[in-house]
Parts: sequence; C-alpha cells; structure tokens
Amino acid sequence: MADADPFPELPELMLSLRSFGSRRGAPNESRAMEEEQARFFAPLLDGRRVAAQAITRPQVVAAFDSRQLAQLVDGVLRQFAAVRFATHAPARRALEAELFEIVEPLRDALTVLARLAEATALAQNAPVADEQWTIWLTQLRVVFRVADTSWPAMRDALASSPPAAASGRWRFISGGERSR
Repeated sequence: MADADPFPELPELMLSLRSFGSRRGAPNESRAMEEEQARFFAPLLDGRRVAAQAITRPQVVAAFDSRQLAQLVDGVLRQFAAVRFATHAPARRALEAELFEIVEPLRDALTVLARLAEATALAQNAPVADEQWTIWLTQLRVVFRVADTSWPAMRDALASSPPAAASGRWRFISGGERSR
C-alpha cells in the first residue's frame, strides 16, 4: 500500500482541460499555435507535475502557488505580444491588453485560490483542515477549467495577429507609403 497515490484527486485536474491538445475548435491550426497553446498551459501543467510528486498537502498547495502562476501566465502573454509586435509598441500594448482581458477570469480564479491556500495553511484541527482542503481542491479545478475556457478566445486573438515573420500584412512607413 506504500505505492498508493496520496492525492488521487489530482488526476481529475486534467479532465478540465478539454481544449488542450484538441483541434476541434481549429482543425487547421498551425504548429506555431500548438506550441503557443502548450506555453499558455505550461504553468498549470508544471504545477500538476510537481504536485504529483508531493507527499503532503502543503507541498501540493505550494506546487500551485497562485502568485507565481499568475506571474508565469502574464509573462507568456507578454511574450506572445512581443513576438508579434517587437518593434511596434502601440500594437504590442494593444494585444497585451486584449490578452490580459481574456485571462482576467483566470487571474480572478487564481486570486481566490491564493486566499484559500492561506486558509488551508491556517487550518489546524482535522475536520476544518479537511474541509479547507476540499474547498481548495474545488477552486483548483475551477482554475484549470477557467484556463481551458480562456484558450479559444486567446487562440482567436493570437491568430488575428500572426507573428511578424509569418505576417503577410502591409506595414506603413513614413509618408503613408506601404511596403510588404
């Protein structure tokens, strides 16, 4: 029985990621978009991998440090915008704003998860600790589900602004001339 999984509820997290790896929403999706999808979900998947190695509840909670997850997601969004508009700051900021708006529900869910993590850490007696753990796990599932539901809008926003190297759009130069 020593090999039994101490946290059998963790595999359920992956059930929430229905769009991850799926081509249903965009069957002609490019390889680059698949890579961006993997980068978007990487912080959650990395947390899941670390949590799978945990032997205590505090280790599981630490694997999903909400503040760090939010920072990692923010970094990925900024990278997406920078790849597309490295030399055009206004367009980069506009895309960043759009992407941050799309993930606002995810950031909200992570904020709730952080508060619940603190409550879980403070819970001392067994019944309260078990109740807090269950509430925290429920919110963690919400985080995964919200990330999943954010991806289609994220994919659409990224697809509407392809990376600069792949862009066939006209760009304007001084004097109103266009070059390709």
